Amino acid sequence: MMKTMNAVWLSALCCLMLTACDSQSSQVNEQGFTLDSPAVGDDGKLPMVYTCDGKGISPPLNWHGAPTDTQYYALIMDHEAPEGMHWYWTLYNIPASKTHIDAGETLGDVGSNSVNNVNQYAPPCSKGPGVKRYTYTLYALSAPVIVNPNATVDRATLLNAIKDITLGSASMSVTYERRGRGGDRPKPNRKPEPNDQTSLNSAYLTANVDSPRCTQIKQSISQAGFGESVSVTCDENYAYVASSTYPEHEMMTGITSTNEQIPVPAKDYVAPIKLHPKKAQSVTTIDAAVGVAVNGVPIYDYSSQGELDVNNYDEQHDTVVLGQLDICGGHAGRGDDYHYHAAPTCMIDAMENQGSDAIIGWGYDGYPLYGNNNPDGSPIAKGELDVCNGQSDPTFGYRYQTSTTPPYIIQCLVGEVDTSRLPRVAPLNGDTQGIRADLRPPRGSVENLTHTIAEDGSRTMRYSYKGEEYFTTYRPAREGKDCYEFTQKTISNGGKVETGTFCRGSLPNKHTATTTKQNANPEITGEHHFKLEAWADNWFSAYIGEQLLIEDSVPITTERSFNAESITFSANYPIELNLIIKDFKQNDTGLEYIGARNQQMGDGGFIMQITDTDTQRVVGVSDKAFKCEVLHKAPLNKLCEGEANPVAGEGYCTFMAKEAPEGWLKSDFDYSGWPNAIEHDSASVGPKDGYDDIVWDESAKFIWGEDLETDNTLICKATIVQPK
Repeated sequence: MMKTMNAVWLSALCCLMLTACDSQSSQVNEQGFTLDSPAVGDDGKLPMVYTCDGKGISPPLNWHGAPTDTQYYALIMDHEAPEGMHWYWTLYNIPASKTHIDAGETLGDVGSNSVNNVNQYAPPCSKGPGVKRYTYTLYALSAPVIVNPNATVDRATLLNAIKDITLGSASMSVTYERRGRGGDRPKPNRKPEPNDQTSLNSAYLTANVDSPRCTQIKQSISQAGFGESVSVTCDENYAYVASSTYPEHEMMTGITSTNEQIPVPAKDYVAPIKLHPKKAQSVTTIDAAVGVAVNGVPIYDYSSQGELDVNNYDEQHDTVVLGQLDICGGHAGRGDDYHYHAAPTCMIDAMENQGSDAIIGWGYDGYPLYGNNNPDGSPIAKGELDVCNGQSDPTFGYRYQTSTTPPYIIQCLVGEVDTSRLPRVAPLNGDTQGIRADLRPPRGSVENLTHTIAEDGSRTMRYSYKGEEYFTTYRPAREGKDCYEFTQKTISNGGKVETGTFCRGSLPNKHTATTTKQNANPEITGEHHFKLEAWADNWFSAYIGEQLLIEDSVPITTERSFNAESITFSANYPIELNLIIKDFKQNDTGLEYIGARNQQMGDGGFIMQITDTDTQRVVGVSDKAFKCEVLHKAPLNKLCEGEANPVAGEGYCTFMAKEAPEGWLKSDFDYSGWPNAIEHDSASVGPKDGYDDIVWDESAKFIWGEDLETDNTLICKATIVQPK
C-alpha cells in the first residue's frame, strides 16, 4: 500500500497548473488516502487467478481515508511498457459510498482496455519474459465524470475528463511474471519435447509383437467394450493405443467456465504405453496428457495450466473448482481436443466390465489406472495414495487411482518415461482470420451449455452469457481430409458471426508437398553439388553471389504465404550466400488485417540448410553467424496494433524504412558492421505450414532480427566454406 499524492499537494498543483482551484479541493483527510488489496500487498506478486493464466478476474481492492468532499471515484490499472503505456482496467463514476470492490466485481461505469479495446477488465497477459509491474490508481472526485456517451473511454480520455475534479489519488503496484513462455524459466520435466506424431503412427502400423503385458492392455480396452473404436499394436517396448480421442458419451454438459473450444475428433492419435514399467528416481509432471483412458481419450492432471506443483494443491487452477469440466470429467482444450482432467465418470458408466477391478486407463509410464476403490472393492483410506495419486499393486507393481478429492486422477508419473515420444493433439490448421486463436473463458459463468450432434454430422455447442446466446457449429468440409467448416458466435470475439474452414491435417488446395527444383540459372555452376532447403514466414529469395538461385514460389501477398522450398545446384566453395527475407505487411504501419477484428503485427521467421549432396553432409545452416541488416521496421511503437484507424507515420504508427546498400550482393561488399542474426526458438515462430516437409538438421535455427513482429524486411549474408 502506498500513498501517492495527498489532497493538499494536488490542490496546490491544481492552482499552479490550471489556475482554477475549487475551494472544496483544499479539504484534507488527515489520515491519508490509501489503496490496498486483501489478495496481495503493495509491490507483491499478483496471484495467477487474476491473470490470463488463471481465471482472468479482476482482483479485490479496499480504500480508506478519501477526501471529505469525495462524490465519486475512478480507477485505472496500467503498466508502463518500453513501447508506451498499456491499460487493463478503467472504472469511473463509482459512488462515494463504496469503500471496496470484490474480486470479479464491476462498479460504476466501465471504460476500455488497451488489450482488445473492449469495455472490461483485461487480465495481464504479457507476451515477453520477465517481471512486469502493474499499478492500480484510485482517484477521488468532486463530481461525476461527464463524457461523450458515444466516445470510447480509454485511459487518456478518462484522465482528461477528471483532471479538474480530482481531489486526491492513492495507488498500489503489483508484479507478475508469466511462466512457460519463450524466455521464461521452465520447470524440469514439465513439458515434453516436440514429438513426431507421424513416427508414432508409423510405429503403430508396423508393430506386430505380442507379449503378456501387451495382451493385458488390449484386454483392458476390449473388455470395457471399446475395441471397435480403439485399437492396440505392440512392439518390444511399447503398446500403441490408437483412437480419434472422441468419446461416444455426452460431452461439455455442465461446464460454466467455458474457453469456447468445441470437441473435434483427432484422428490417427497414437498414445505409446511402456510395456516394461520401471520406477523412476523422481516423478515426472507433464504440461500435456499423462496417459490415456481405455476409450482412447487422453488423460491430463487436474490443473488448468502448466505450472503444477505436485506437493501443493492449487485451487486457483483446479479445473473442477473453476467449473471448466463437464459432468463426465472432461472438456475441450486449446486445440479443440477433448480430454479428461478428473475421473471419466461417463466412460465408466458405459463400460461393459464395470467394477472396481476394471482398468480405466494407462499412464504413459506403463502403470494402470483404477477407479475410486481398490481392485478388490475395498475403500482407499485417507492418506493411502501418494503424491501422484497411486499406490503399490501386487500385479503391476504400482497402480494409479481416481479420487473424489484433489488431485482426482493421475497427477504425475512415477515410472520412467521418455517425454520426447509423447503425443500431442495439434491445434486445427487454417485459422487465417484468427477466429479460433485467442478464445478464453469470459468473466463470470455461462449458462445452459449444450453440445449436440446432428444427423448430417454437424456438431453444435450453445450457451448463453448475460442474456445473449452464443454458439459454435462445425460440419465435415466438402474438401480436405479431416477438415471442418465452422460457423461461430463467441464471447471472446465480441459476438460477431464468423466462419472458416479448419483441418486436423493439411489444408485443401492450400499446400502441396515440397518438390525439389533444379537450378535453371546458367551463371550458377561449379564442381560441387548442393541442395538448399528453406522455409520462410512469409517470403524469401536466395542468391549465390549476385545471381538469383531461388525465389519463394508463393507470393507474399497470398494468405498463408509460408511454405518450404528445395532446390539443387552446383557451385564451388566458398559459397557467397545472400538472402532477402520478408514478413508480410499491408503498408508501412507494419500491420496486417488492418481494420479487421484481428488487426495485428505479423511475425516473421526463416530457417535454411545447405547439404553437399556429394557427401550428404550439411555444410551450411541459418544461425547467429549470419549477418543481417533490417531494412524495414514497423510499427516503432507497438501500441499502433490497437489503433482503430492506423496511419503509417502518424501517432504510434511510425516506421523505419531504407534501401539496401548499393552493391550489397557483391563478394567484396563489406558487411562486417552488420549485426548478427538473432536465433529464435521454434515455439515463437508460427504457424509453420510446410515446415515439417523438411527433415531439419539440429544445428539449423530460425533467424530474424531482434523482434519477430516489428522487423519486416531484412537482408542477410553468409559465407559457406568447405568443411575439413
